[in-house]
Amino acid sequence: MTAGSPVRITFALSIGLMLGQMAIMAIPALTVDLAVLWQLDAARIGWLGGIYFAGYAVALPFLTGAAERMDGRIVYAAAALISAAASFCVALYADGFWWALALRFSAGIGFAGIHIVGMKLLADRLSGTAQVRASAYYTAAFAIGSGCSFLAAGLFSKLFGWQAVFIAAGIGSLLSMAVLLLIGPPLAGNEIRTSRWFPDFRAALRDVEIIRYVLAYAGNLWEVFAVRVWFVPFLAFNMAVNEGARWGLEPATAVGLSVFIAVPLNIAIAELGVRWGRKPVIFAVSLASIVVCGWLGWQASGPYVLVLALLLLHGITSYGDVGAIAAGFVAASTGETRAAALALFGVIGFTFGFLGPLAVGLAIDLAGGREEPVAWFWAFAVMAFGSVISAAAMAWRPKCHPKTP
Repeated sequence: MTAGSPVRITFALSIGLMLGQMAIMAIPALTVDLAVLWQLDAARIGWLGGIYFAGYAVALPFLTGAAERMDGRIVYAAAALISAAASFCVALYADGFWWALALRFSAGIGFAGIHIVGMKLLADRLSGTAQVRASAYYTAAFAIGSGCSFLAAGLFSKLFGWQAVFIAAGIGSLLSMAVLLLIGPPLAGNEIRTSRWFPDFRAALRDVEIIRYVLAYAGNLWEVFAVRVWFVPFLAFNMAVNEGARWGLEPATAVGLSVFIAVPLNIAIAELGVRWGRKPVIFAVSLASIVVCGWLGWQASGPYVLVLALLLLHGITSYGDVGAIAAGFVAASTGETRAAALALFGVIGFTFGFLGPLAVGLAIDLAGGREEPVAWFWAFAVMAFGSVISAAAMAWRPKCHPKTP
């Protein structure tokens, strides 16, 4: 018997997650305006776009350990306060690159606590089929929250100015704490206390199948966060080349739409992985994403409608296999290694999520800057490297290791 209704617990924590991640895509949505305001080159845009995920990666193992040592609700609330304070400070004090960089890193630390500790709160309060279903909905809430972050940033910026975006994000983080009143205590025996502040990764690092899916996830987040950070500047470049052409969509709205489209297709691709085998499905989706990246790079200054359609398609191919990757990881990790493996999964994945946008920015600067079509060709070549990693991880056949689906 659960401590509360599975529907109520799942809904509450999913809403809390979406409220707590209103800041996640705020900088990418505002990149064009902030680049002018703060005189940012492409490398600095990449830093600002990715540093949020660096904060997440650095904090994740410590927050995971803290949630094992004390009531996870306390860790969740503290993380939400950090996230809120960082967003409010961006709105009130950030007047250039360095302030914004430090504050966005702090916001990423806060979001790590909301996201990963929220997942633990969910698991501690449910069991069996209810726990499996709740995890799927919680994962979908992360994707939906990313799309909502883009849409909200575009709307608030247009109506009230860029500072309002971060004020709204800070309020969202504060509101996320309200869900703690709705979830009740954990199930008896579900919440495990340990003396560790940091996970022991050794067993997970020795497991070939865990490493396979960790690498696939790293490649996935390299590409997903790179395209989300650079989606708006790329569309702005293409619109300028095509003399302001547009197709009824603001760039921030378009990227939000691409995220929403990818969610049901991600679920469908995960189901294909169950039927046909995860490795071939992930490999095929990764190859498709490489092709779409190449096409986008080749058509960087092409017709706006074509480029927008390709970007929407890339939103599907880049994100579409994450459900299958996550399912493969869960299947590969055992009860004894799962906690440390989950922390490793997040740390490596979000580290690559930080590096991807930064690498794209450096490539753009080295190739002549954001106004040069050839720079965008190399930008998408760098993005495609993520799918190369994922495909290679699926094709990897180590000696003396059993074949798994």
